[in-house]
Amino acid sequence: MPRRVDSRAPSWILFAALFGAAGCGVPGPPVPPTPKIPLPPTELTAHQVGERVVLRWTLQRLHTDGTRLEGWPRLEVYRVFLFDTADLKERFRAEARVAYVIPERVVESFTRNEIVVFPDVLGAAVLAEQAGRTSVYGVKAVNAKGQDAGFSNLATVRVYPVAAAIARIEARVTERAIELRWEPPRRTSSGTPLEAIAGYQIYRSETGEEGSYALRGNAAVARFEDTDFRFGGRYLYRIRTLAQFGADTVESESSAAVEVVPRDVFPPAAPTQVIAVAGLERVDLTWDASPAADLAGYHVYRSREPGRGFERLTREPLRAQSFADPGLPAGTAFTYVVTAIDASGNESPFSNPVSAVTLRPE
Repeated sequence: MPRRVDSRAPSWILFAALFGAAGCGVPGPPVPPTPKIPLPPTELTAHQVGERVVLRWTLQRLHTDGTRLEGWPRLEVYRVFLFDTADLKERFRAEARVAYVIPERVVESFTRNEIVVFPDVLGAAVLAEQAGRTSVYGVKAVNAKGQDAGFSNLATVRVYPVAAAIARIEARVTERAIELRWEPPRRTSSGTPLEAIAGYQIYRSETGEEGSYALRGNAAVARFEDTDFRFGGRYLYRIRTLAQFGADTVESESSAAVEVVPRDVFPPAAPTQVIAVAGLERVDLTWDASPAADLAGYHVYRSREPGRGFERLTREPLRAQSFADPGLPAGTAFTYVVTAIDASGNESPFSNPVSAVTLRPE
C-alpha cells in the first residue's frame, strides 16, 4: 500500500517522513545512451550528363542529437524508375531499392566542402530501356550499427538515350578566330537512330585536366568560332551534342579533346596612302597608320627600276609613318614601297608603289 503523507502531522514528523522517503528510494533501470544517428543529407539534385546521372547533395556532419559527426557515415543511394510520379514519396518508399552503397572509407573521395558529387552510371542499354521515365533518387546516411534518420529530399530527372559522342573535331586557326567543325552524330550511343538535335555545347580548357573544362559557348549547327584567344596559348576543346526529346534536351558524352596551339602567321595589311615628295637630292615619304593591333613598325624599300629590284632601306622597323631618304643624285627617278611588320615578324605585302624624281639645284 502506498505510503501516505498527512499534512496534519507535526512538522518534525512531516520532515522526517519526507527525509526518510528520499533516502530509501530504489534505483531504476539504467538508461541506455542516445544512439548516434547521422542527419540525412540535404539539397539532393540530379542531372543527366551523357550516360550517367550526376547526383549532388550536402552532407550534414551532425548527429540527430546535435553532436558533431566524427569521420564519415556510410551512404546509401536509392533509385526507382517511374512512368507516373503521382504520390511520389509513398511510391518511392515502397518501390525504391538500394542502387549504391558508398562505404565510409571512400565517401571523402566524392566530397569537397561537404558537397558530395556521385555519378549513377546507367549506360546505353538502361537508358534505352528506361527512355522517358523519371529516375527518382533518395540518399541515406547510416551509422556503423545500420541506423539512419531517413531519406534526404527526393530528386528526379527524366532520362533518355544520348547521342553518340562526336568522333572527330577539325580545328582551323584564322587571324581572328579558332574555327571548329565536326560531323553531326546520326545515332544514339546504343545505336538507334537519333531523332533530333537541339544544338551543341562547346567546352574549353587551357590545361586538359579533368574538371578544368568550362562551357565556352553554344552552337545551333556543327561549327563554332572562338574569338577569345591569344596566339601562343594552348586550348583544348570538347563538344557535347544536345539531343531533343519533346520539350527535354540531354547532353551526350564529351567528344575526344582536340588541342589547338594557335600561331600568328598572319601578316598585317599593306600600308595605304603612301605619298612620295621629291626634294633637292632627297625624297620624303609618308603613309597612313596600320590598323594591326600587334604592329611592330614599317620597312621602306627603294628601286631605280619600277616594279623590281627593291632594296630595303630600314635596318629596324620604323615606328613613325614617315621616312626621309637624303643624299640622292639629282634628277633621278626612284620608286618606293612600304610594308608593315607585326610583333611575330610577319611582314605585309608591298604597298602600292610611288615614284618621285629628285630635284636639281637651280
